[in-house]
Amino acid sequence: MNSSDSDDLAEEFLTDDTQNFLSQDQDGIEMVTLDNTDDSSNQGEVYELKYGKPLREQDRFLPIANIAKIMKKSIPDGGKIAKDARECVQECISEFISFITSEASDRCFQEKRKTINGEDILYAMSNLGFDNYVEPLKLYLQKYREVLCLYHFIMITSF
Repeated sequence: MNSSDSDDLAEEFLTDDTQNFLSQDQDGIEMVTLDNTDDSSNQGEVYELKYGKPLREQDRFLPIANIAKIMKKSIPDGGKIAKDARECVQECISEFISFITSEASDRCFQEKRKTINGEDILYAMSNLGFDNYVEPLKLYLQKYREVLCLYHFIMITSF
């Protein structure tokens, strides 16, 4: 893929106004589709509010303010980030999260589990070629669990 192909693809991605819909297959697995597959008018109010409706932008993306804050940490003081750059990173981050989560979800489905855990995410990242991130994230996950365990111990013993 040459540079102009990449630019064309990026332009198409950024200007695409396709609506995404949250739907559920016959096994009850939630998925994002391009088609409004909701043909159930009598499934109850909760279903009507959740399924077959276009996903709102705030449901698809992380908050732009959070992304801008993280981006600002990586540039010199006084540096500025253009709005289109923030929005591009916002879309890329959301796509990355969906990509990793989908792979982790496939693993859970194969193992007949319904909950994605930290190991599933690490497995997915390794499987998808993000090996450089796996070891630091394993350490982070281990430390996080230790702190969480300590917190629960303190809460239990304080009563």
